[in-house]
Amino acid sequence: MNKKTRSPRRVRSAVKRKPSNPSAASKPTPAALKKPRSRGRVPRKGFSVSPEEFERLQENLREARETLEAIRTGEVDAVVVSGKKGNQIYSIAGAEQPYRIYLEQMQEGAVTVASDGMILYCNLRFAEMVRAPLKKVFSSNLTNHLSAAVWNEISTVFQRHGKIINQVAELRNDRGPSLPVNLTASLLPAEGQGMMCLIVTDLTAQKKMDDFRLRQELAEKASVAKDNFIAALSHELRTPLTPTLMVATALEKDPTLPERIHRDIALIRRNVELEARLIDDLLDLTRISHGKLSLHKSDADLHHIVNCAVEVCLPDVRMKNLQLKVELNAHQVNVHGDIVRLQQAFWNVLRNAVKFTREHGIISITSGTTGENKIWVRIADSGIGFNSDSGPSLFQAFEQGGSAVTRQYGGLGLGLAITKSIVDAHGGSISAESAGPGKGATFTLEFPLDSVHHSKAVMSFPSASASTRSSKIKILLVEDHKDTRVSIQRLLEIAGHNVFAAASATQALEIAAANEIDLVVSDLGLPDMTGHELMKQLRNVHSLSGIALSGYGMEEDVERSRLAGFQNHLTKPVSFDQLKDIIAEFARQKT
Repeated sequence: MNKKTRSPRRVRSAVKRKPSNPSAASKPTPAALKKPRSRGRVPRKGFSVSPEEFERLQENLREARETLEAIRTGEVDAVVVSGKKGNQIYSIAGAEQPYRIYLEQMQEGAVTVASDGMILYCNLRFAEMVRAPLKKVFSSNLTNHLSAAVWNEISTVFQRHGKIINQVAELRNDRGPSLPVNLTASLLPAEGQGMMCLIVTDLTAQKKMDDFRLRQELAEKASVAKDNFIAALSHELRTPLTPTLMVATALEKDPTLPERIHRDIALIRRNVELEARLIDDLLDLTRISHGKLSLHKSDADLHHIVNCAVEVCLPDVRMKNLQLKVELNAHQVNVHGDIVRLQQAFWNVLRNAVKFTREHGIISITSGTTGENKIWVRIADSGIGFNSDSGPSLFQAFEQGGSAVTRQYGGLGLGLAITKSIVDAHGGSISAESAGPGKGATFTLEFPLDSVHHSKAVMSFPSASASTRSSKIKILLVEDHKDTRVSIQRLLEIAGHNVFAAASATQALEIAAANEIDLVVSDLGLPDMTGHELMKQLRNVHSLSGIALSGYGMEEDVERSRLAGFQNHLTKPVSFDQLKDIIAEFARQKT
């Protein structure tokens, strides 16, 4: 190389920085960056070189000096690194390579755009996001893929001189649905115009997770709303049933009424009790679905429980002229369980047998023990039966063996589902068998025997004759529902008690202040304050005990009543016999 082909000034211009195109303008010329070396002999003492060779060496030396000076003054984007092999010069062109590889391999989209939206650069990931070939994306406009509103928001970065923004947007394409993305934009200085760097993050997975969480939250809210609705509905349905059931029960026991009237009243009572049972089933299903089916276990005689369930079903058995055979032959009968819930389980199965057995049919109840320390009770009927493949579904909620059965016999199909939950909670099992439609059904319930207590268990139900042994007491009755208040007051007065009736908490407090009261019987839904608040005041001021009446009967409702000071919580429709027995037991303890 000679003066005529390359001058020092041309070397300087070749390595000078050009910020408007850094990838191209920052590279020093190959001649400027290579080490000076000679093609011939080095001039030393005793040696000589040709004039042409000497001139070439001088040219190389000048170029090296120009390059070093350009690096020192910042005119060339290069780095000098000292090492074992001496000084090494690296241009930015070489240093950029790892970053370019990183941009191409990163999972986010990377885009460089001009102030008008023109795409100057993008990586392969961004091209995949917009579902277009890489070469087609280059020189296209970003507004093809973003809404005008989003682009206007991003464009403000150009006026904010380097401020960073985060923007959630929809990235459009021509081949499918829009892609949810997060945009991070920052301003890049350049000669002549601003350039913007965009990092585009795919939010599809996050959006799916957010949608799932939203659906989950909505489902939970819907479940709570459903439970609240069922609870409120049960309360509204139970309240008018209470006076009906109480009056029917009292009239049914009136010896002065003709037999025909007794039968009609019994019919009314049974249907009111059935209505209340359906309401209880809905609440029990809610408890089960939330895992809140609580058990109050004690030692129990399973034969006694079965006989109690039979007694409840006897009126329906007699009405259909069914033949009932009871042969309880188990030699061990003691179990550890919730007496009320176990009676409910057997009652559900018996009621199911009575319901699906035609007139003059047969129902048999037998029991026995196994060598596995278990007791079983088998309830067989001559009813409609079922197909073998329908057996497992019988224990699912709202299932009764098919829509045709439901249309003919009615009901919600909750009894057996609730029974299975009760049996499972006691560590037992229940199964159903049938030889086919029209050939009857057999239900077998099995429970573990109580291995600790072998003495005969005592039922914890209040004695039905307690009222006859008790003294009469003064009762404060608080009930805003007029029919319920009038019916309870009349029946309690017939039982010999002195009753003060109030329609509000305010009236109740006035009566308690002016009279000596022994016991409070109060509804919880009062117009001026809750029954819980009333009970707390009566307990603190007058040291009174109380019985709560409510259409709400969930475990948490019972617990709230207990914490307020009530000794008992009765769920409407209230059985007057049950209320009378509790009052009688209170009076007996008082004396």
